[in-house]
Amino acid sequence: MLTRLREHLSLADVLLILAVIAAIIVSAAIFLKKDEERFVHIYKDNLAVGVYPLNQDRVIRIDEHNTVQIKDGKVRMLQADCPDQRCVKQGAGDVLPLVCLPNRVVVEIRSRGAERGLIVQ
Repeated sequence: MLTRLREHLSLADVLLILAVIAAIIVSAAIFLKKDEERFVHIYKDNLAVGVYPLNQDRVIRIDEHNTVQIKDGKVRMLQADCPDQRCVKQGAGDVLPLVCLPNRVVVEIRSRGAERGLIVQ
């Protein structure tokens, strides 16, 4: 059976299979790395408002315009008074930042030592 399989596979097929296996291993490593302690960083007008652990449920009132909720290891914009409500409609997540452009609020999730990846001006 193995010899029959070798007859039908070319070098390109073997390389493709190895590349897929490597991609699966790298993806698994990235996914499992998410278990390290991560924090929610909140910025208003590009100034830090606060840093909160992602593993502690809480509701944070940023100002009279925005409220953020951390629950079950995810963060979401609970309330915003901006007209389009895109930040609220984005829902809860644990990877992508939340951005409320009209109110100039940015909510990022990252580990303690990570540098700020999103710069808003």
